[in-house]
Amino acid sequence: MSRCDLRTRLRRPILAASFVTFALTAFTPAPAEDVPDGIPLGPWILAPSFHSSYEANSNVFYRADDAPPQDDEFSRRDRVAKIGGGILAVLPFSNSSLELSYQTDKENYEKNPFPRDLSQVAGLNLELKFKSGDVLAFRDVYRSDFARAEEVDAGGELTSFRGEPYSINRWEVELSRTDPQRQGYVVRIRRQDFIYDGDEDIGFFEYRGFDNKFEYRQPLPENRSWVVRYGSRRFNHYDPLYVDAPHGVPFRKEKSDNVQLGVLGSLGEGQPFFFNLGYGRFRYEGLDESEFDGLVGQAAWRLQIGGRTQLDLEAVRQPLPSNSNTHYINNAVRAELEREWLRFESGTGLEFNRNDYADEVEDFGVCDGRRKDSTYKGEVFWGWRVHERLRFQISSFYSRRSSTCDSSDYEAAGFETGIALGWF
Repeated sequence: MSRCDLRTRLRRPILAASFVTFALTAFTPAPAEDVPDGIPLGPWILAPSFHSSYEANSNVFYRADDAPPQDDEFSRRDRVAKIGGGILAVLPFSNSSLELSYQTDKENYEKNPFPRDLSQVAGLNLELKFKSGDVLAFRDVYRSDFARAEEVDAGGELTSFRGEPYSINRWEVELSRTDPQRQGYVVRIRRQDFIYDGDEDIGFFEYRGFDNKFEYRQPLPENRSWVVRYGSRRFNHYDPLYVDAPHGVPFRKEKSDNVQLGVLGSLGEGQPFFFNLGYGRFRYEGLDESEFDGLVGQAAWRLQIGGRTQLDLEAVRQPLPSNSNTHYINNAVRAELEREWLRFESGTGLEFNRNDYADEVEDFGVCDGRRKDSTYKGEVFWGWRVHERLRFQISSFYSRRSSTCDSSDYEAAGFETGIALGWF
């Protein structure tokens, strides 16, 4: 468990041009020269970990239509006990590496008996490095979990979910050369399959399809590069409630493309940045009433303040699919400030999302014109490394969404504390 595991609410990848329906655990590959400090077992290196936490929150699993009255605020609160562990196994060879990972968590919600209370994530990453500087990577992540209302897509349409079980499999192949002194490229093909397990009455689509990226990099002085990027998404959406549809036939097809020009590099030691801006298209095949043609972009910058303080800034503008036959434009900004000293670390994070829907839809109840949502999130965290293999953490968070639709407002707050033992 890493330091940010208690802070997943602000850590979802808002800059990724992919589905952010759930805050998935990303399996980030480590270069062979950065093999983690673990337990040697023959040619393998093992890094086990254990973690537990306890959280008090405002019980965001309650649906809007059956939540208690506001004056009964105490009855909406919940207590969540969580325990879990995982293991990372690394096999370095010839400046390349093979990584296998597994993590499981058991969660007990005091007021919510869910069909599933166990989440499992298994990952594989094979990274082959060649003398030419090219890197070929094969990755796969499989997750079996249950829908948490606080882990939502950027539009927040899942806030009525109450623990429905699901599974998602994401695999990708990537070929890249990212040396800033040479002409480079990134070619990534990613497949994603998201389905609900069991016969749950769920009013949100499943999906299967591809999210691809093709990028060319032209070096500039001072370890910077021009970047030309083309991205595409091709997803079939399936409606679990549409029982009359033939098996395996999607109820709609999503097609989107974007072309962006940008620059990436560093403004100093430990201060990487990138900025992309371009044109994007979004379509539902056969649904001409919901189309997007316009400005899209991404930006991020890490600012180093002194030797132990850093500020991360991110921003994104992108079209995303709605549960109804429309789309929305997601504009998001995030800032996170962290400070380390001795064995302690602390920080705060802020995030703002603005979502503008393209069409008026009846699914959201009574709306003042087209639906528009604004979501604010804030968090304060503190950690103490008691020992090299023992860490104590606390976190306090708050989020609120206001909407032009009468049933789409959302508010949640909580406090979480936990420990981590092992290799983080």
